[in-house]
Amino acid sequence: MINAPWILAFIALYSLSLTGDRKGRNLFIAGLLLHVGYMVYRGLYLGWVPVTERHDILLIMGLIVAGGFFYLNKRIPLNMLLDTLPLFVILLCFFAVFQIRMDSIEPYMESKWFYMHIVFLIIGYAFFILSSVAGISYLRGKALTHETLQYRLALFGWLFFSFSLIGGSFWFYYTYGSYWLWTAKELWITIVWFYYGFYLHGRQVKALSGRVSVVLGVAGFPVLIFAYLGVMPIIGSPWTQF
Repeated sequence: MINAPWILAFIALYSLSLTGDRKGRNLFIAGLLLHVGYMVYRGLYLGWVPVTERHDILLIMGLIVAGGFFYLNKRIPLNMLLDTLPLFVILLCFFAVFQIRMDSIEPYMESKWFYMHIVFLIIGYAFFILSSVAGISYLRGKALTHETLQYRLALFGWLFFSFSLIGGSFWFYYTYGSYWLWTAKELWITIVWFYYGFYLHGRQVKALSGRVSVVLGVAGFPVLIFAYLGVMPIIGSPWTQF
């Protein structure tokens, strides 16, 4: 099955888009279209929505972040956006290449609560990453609108992430008889939720403002990446597939 070569092709297009200007924009869109094509292919090949393993989850996450280009470009200058956004998309796709593809769905995943959990998780993470893009744009240009945009994107991300935790709790209950299992994975998911909750609360009550607030928001990216990809190999967790 076609896998790495196809992914590397749209990673290459995303990388070339870093040149900026209209040519960079066209290359980015070309990469996005190829990215969409691969995810459609994955869905048809598997016969279900491809959200049951990390390979696909990371690629869909990257696809949503890439699609955010059209929204962010209304508020962030093209060159500044193309200097930042593709890097996050490339990183997510690069991580996906090294994930083991299982091409299967486990019985415990065949639940509406699982799909609610994982879909909202993907969207929440994508909003958090777009928030980091807006934050970096603020640090580079000091435009107040970018700082406000960062806050709003993070707020949407936190709401979707909260819905994901609710769906995950019901899924755990119907699958394992418990609403929550305190493994390393669940602990770090909780840390991500509190981290962004702290950032949003501090920003709202003005305890955090300006550069300090923005840096805290941008720093959320390595926190969530570790929570998703770093916990299992470093600390250990039973949840190895997604």
